[in-house]
Amino acid sequence: MADRPLIAVTTWRRDLPTYLGERTDLFTVGTEYVRFFSAQGLSVILVPECTGDDAAALLSHVSGLVLSGGEDVGEWIARGEDVGAPLDATSRDVTEHALVMAARELGLPVFGICRGMQLLAALHGSRVVDLPAVRDLHPYGLAPEAQLDHRHEIDIASGPAPSAVRGMRVNSIHQQAISHCPDGFAVTATAADGTIEAIESTTDWYAAGVQWHPEKMCGADEFAEQAQFVAPFVDAVKSYRHTT
Repeated sequence: MADRPLIAVTTWRRDLPTYLGERTDLFTVGTEYVRFFSAQGLSVILVPECTGDDAAALLSHVSGLVLSGGEDVGEWIARGEDVGAPLDATSRDVTEHALVMAARELGLPVFGICRGMQLLAALHGSRVVDLPAVRDLHPYGLAPEAQLDHRHEIDIASGPAPSAVRGMRVNSIHQQAISHCPDGFAVTATAADGTIEAIESTTDWYAAGVQWHPEKMCGADEFAEQAQFVAPFVDAVKSYRHTT
């Protein structure tokens, strides 16, 4: 394990019922994140909370950062405005804002998943918007099994696409999306309804994101396809580790 590059994955702080009570304060993340990236040859640590003062110090110990999915980003981030965190900002928004800024300064590879892509995009000039109420390709609020099983096809763009995969089918576990491609990025995948499904940095800093959840696609063929899609991030992590 010692020769495996180390990446940090962000968590979601929330109150959930446990044997200690109905509202137990927990840092949470789906175990499938660890399983998926471990299968790509990476070791994973989970990041609870941090601020701008210690984000760079924390990231100095890893070779990549994954922004996980979960709750909606705060309005101050969703609007894409260059403003500081309001007093009522969630600790997660503050933490991930600090981590992205520090990662960009360090040139540390970043990969955003669902909410993570939205946050990455909004911090570079895009917006996070609600999807229309009627959205056949992106239904939301289904029964859990139906939500996890739903698939729709995406079109992988040519050019700086993060993979050679074409015509891939992906899941849909979101009710928001980004409004437009952020500055310094290219759109690398879209759905037929125009939803931006993936972005990748066009600068020397490797940063990319996907609107779906690759870690939740567990079929044998799907898992291999998703691994191929995230391979450029894995390569960037290994390269960063080698050069630093």
